[in-house]
Amino acid sequence: MSDPSVPHHEKHRQPPPFLGTLVACVILVIVIIVFGIKVHRLNAQVDAAQKQATDSKSETAKVQSDLDKAKSQSEDLQAQLVKAKAQSADLQARLDQSKDAATQMQSQLEKDKTQSADLLAQLGKSKAQSADLENQLRQATAGSTQLLTQLDQAKIQTMDLQSRLQTAENDLSQLQPMLLKARHMPVTASVEKIHGGRSFTLHVNNLYVQPLSVNITITGSGKTRSQSNVIGTGATLDIEKLAAGDNVTIASEGYEAVKATAQ
Repeated sequence: MSDPSVPHHEKHRQPPPFLGTLVACVILVIVIIVFGIKVHRLNAQVDAAQKQATDSKSETAKVQSDLDKAKSQSEDLQAQLVKAKAQSADLQARLDQSKDAATQMQSQLEKDKTQSADLLAQLGKSKAQSADLENQLRQATAGSTQLLTQLDQAKIQTMDLQSRLQTAENDLSQLQPMLLKARHMPVTASVEKIHGGRSFTLHVNNLYVQPLSVNITITGSGKTRSQSNVIGTGATLDIEKLAAGDNVTIASEGYEAVKATAQ
């Protein structure tokens, strides 16, 4: 039997003090672990959020670029739409013109049908004319034989003419010096003193068988005068009142000029 003199509270002794501290430490460790897990999760969520924000910025820039491209394409499409409207109006005008042209072509087709009937009638006439032309062709063939003969004769004559031409050219080359001499004017000029030499008269005699037109130029004492005359066949032209030293030039078309000096 228990001793009734021992107090009742001594039967239930309180735990030692370090046990409560240990329990508190265990609880604190558990709290720290839980808090660390939460912090780790929060950090992971923050990293994920930052990555999403970065991806969102990249996608936003891409979307902005796509939006700019879409705006540019929209402006191009708008310009193309304006051009398409203008082309549509032009095509409509061309369509109207085509309709008018089709109407005209239909009218022309009807005319062509009428002309075709006329041409068929003319074709019948042409066949008859063709038969006649064939007959004429046979006759022309016979005539061509004669023409070939004449052509051979013409070739012979051409060769003969070429030979004559060459002979004439040779003769012309020989006559060239004589032709140059023939350019001399067929006149004679003589100077006569008048009044003891105070004035002179030039006598120009025409030796040609026809009248000769001459242009006379008189130069002297710083003055020049001209006159035109026609000297009859075998006649003499007198140029009077010439001063000493006057130069007289007698010219006529086709001839070399003749010059004389009063002295």
